[in-house]
Amino acid sequence: MASSRRISLPIILICFCELLCSAQSASTRFRWNWRKDETDDWQSVSKSKTLSPKDRAALIDALVAQFRPSVSKMSDQEVREFVATQIRVKAVDLGGHGPTEYLALSSDHEGCSPTGNCEAWVFKQTKDGYSKILHRTATQTFTIQPTITNGFHDLVLMQHGSATDAGLTLYRFDGAKCRRLACYDANWEYLGKDGEYHSLKEPRITPTICSFR
Repeated sequence: MASSRRISLPIILICFCELLCSAQSASTRFRWNWRKDETDDWQSVSKSKTLSPKDRAALIDALVAQFRPSVSKMSDQEVREFVATQIRVKAVDLGGHGPTEYLALSSDHEGCSPTGNCEAWVFKQTKDGYSKILHRTATQTFTIQPTITNGFHDLVLMQHGSATDAGLTLYRFDGAKCRRLACYDANWEYLGKDGEYHSLKEPRITPTICSFR
């Protein structure tokens, strides 16, 4: 048993070093396109001007499937009305075929924390309706990266920490879903040698261990 533990320790250290080196390498390649975050032109599903009646019904179906388990006391019609009026959506072009993908964010009434971080989804249009390719909680902002993986733009989702720092999660498309690749901290402030905090024009990005899904 003791011999097994002695063998396991070097393996753990090697794995940790490989993970650390990988994160450091990723940080040198990662460039967050933060000035182009998707903050404008969000509308409720019912008011979205980019959805045809057929696509609107299909997207509502996809969102109802996400909310149904957590709102068991609501009738089917109430859930559909909630999704149609309270969920905010935005059409985006992730796959280069026009704005056929939809970003979706919960409203303050369901799925959001007191700090404003909300549940978020990405839906891809298919011949059978809309397929969920990403679901993430505690997310505030989407950023579509210029980099492309398997035909889809990479995504960065941001979680507010404070007024000057945030957590970032990088997702890449694997052909079926957007998978988490790496996590980072973004900080717009630094502690100077004078003991005072100073603002940065560009956030300082550092890799970190992903602690959430």
